Amino acid sequence: MTTLPSAASTTSTLATNDNLINHSSFDDNSQLSDDTDDHDDEQLYSLSSPNNYIAAAQPSSHFDSYSPKQDEQPIGPQSFIVSDQTRNIIVRSQWLSRSTEYPTGFRVLLPSYLAHSNAKSNSFPYTPVLVFINKRSGGQMGEKIYRELLQKLNPRQVFLLENNATITQALDIYSTLPNIRICVFGGDGTVGWVLGRLAEAYPFRNNPPVSICPLGTGNDLSRVLAWGEQYDPKRLSYTLLQTPQAKVVALDRWQVQLEQVDVTNLTSSTQQHRESGFEIGGIFEPLIRHPKFVRESNRASYENYHNLPNTRFINYMSFGLDAAVTLNFHDQRTRDPSKFSSPLKNKLMYLNESGKYLNDFVLANMWNLGSYIRLICDGQNLTHIIRNCHSLVVLNIPGYASGTNPWGKSSSKSSTIDNTNQSSDQETFESTTLNDCATEQTASSLTTTTASTGHFERQDFGDRKIEVVGLSTKRMAAIHVGFSGRRIAQCNRLRIELCCPMTAQMDGEPFYLPASVAINISHAGQVLVLKNENK
Repeated sequence: MTTLPSAASTTSTLATNDNLINHSSFDDNSQLSDDTDDHDDEQLYSLSSPNNYIAAAQPSSHFDSYSPKQDEQPIGPQSFIVSDQTRNIIVRSQWLSRSTEYPTGFRVLLPSYLAHSNAKSNSFPYTPVLVFINKRSGGQMGEKIYRELLQKLNPRQVFLLENNATITQALDIYSTLPNIRICVFGGDGTVGWVLGRLAEAYPFRNNPPVSICPLGTGNDLSRVLAWGEQYDPKRLSYTLLQTPQAKVVALDRWQVQLEQVDVTNLTSSTQQHRESGFEIGGIFEPLIRHPKFVRESNRASYENYHNLPNTRFINYMSFGLDAAVTLNFHDQRTRDPSKFSSPLKNKLMYLNESGKYLNDFVLANMWNLGSYIRLICDGQNLTHIIRNCHSLVVLNIPGYASGTNPWGKSSSKSSTIDNTNQSSDQETFESTTLNDCATEQTASSLTTTTASTGHFERQDFGDRKIEVVGLSTKRMAAIHVGFSGRRIAQCNRLRIELCCPMTAQMDGEPFYLPASVAINISHAGQVLVLKNENK
């Protein structure tokens, strides 16, 4: 773990015209000194030394001396013009005061004229952006970005994510600073982690809204919110500057609870689907095999993944063959991270892991999820619809598996789908518009739509509904070139009962479920995020 120098020993300078002003060192009994005139049109902001860093988000144990390695030399001191937009996102040092009550040694204490102005008009003149960075994301790109942002912003607004305490401490320190935004640098897992902590700290949907700088492999939520599909160094400053301008929207969260069920009753209820699901019988019946993730329940790669990675999700869940591949991929990445040093390498490794399930793809006509799963949407048993499906996807957002949309796109408020034609590849798709900030809905508006009606509402990540989609092995490939899966339902509550072991994933985090388990999915509130409308 890289360690960083003491906050008290670190200084940075602000050059206004020809005058250099110390603005980041602490006085024992006073606020951080800063003589900067916030009304200047332009200012030159720079760090005085490339080796002076402050780990703003770290517990005090991280404030140790740091000697960069030769191949880790940070970018030299860079000066940049602080325009009106740039000045808008920087945390001023005169807003911070030394405090022994916080592990980082400081807290927000606004000058009286700003505090009085804000209390009176409820309109703070700035939009400070706090930055959370996962250094392990993006093929270890996160730490490089962290070092760069320490020089571009006030180091005390840049947080290197280590654990839940990092997020909690940041929120505590800046709890009294109005109008803040948060930008998360990481993949879908990192974003979900931060949003989860925000939802707990702000249960009434009043959290600082969040933008995303994508550093992961899939980056599905970043794509949906128009922040980009992968990290682009040229857009680093743009993402930060655009964060205050982005539109605030509400994103649904979903709770996942496990429940033990009677395996005898469950097995008998799925037996009918199992017998009718296979299209090859007669003399070939003895040759029929269960898929690999059902047959090999004692595999070493499953041992450490028997627990839910979280109790909430914001993007999607899936069950079956796609989750089995993801679990293999995740296990290999955990065992040997050096092979997964870039998004491109990650995708190649994912294809390699897919090849290990070749027999399940080739012999797809010999098994289907209806043999192992009982699907209940808002009390309706829809297990018969997942015949010929090999993956079951539960969507909150119109994004899955690195930018695909298995639900399909529609520009209208609602759409009518004939599921009997969804097996054809002759499908057309219209562009879709992302939702505006969700408004409160009455219980009467929360109705269930299933494939039997053929009529579905426009997909919306703030409507308190989730979409259920079935994928055959062919469709698992076809969705990557624009096709959709089999629409099953839009519902408010979902129950999935398992009569055998099953692979699953939640927001890209895979796990392995034992037999005789029911998964209950219900709405768990909303969290505020930022949608980039100037992409």
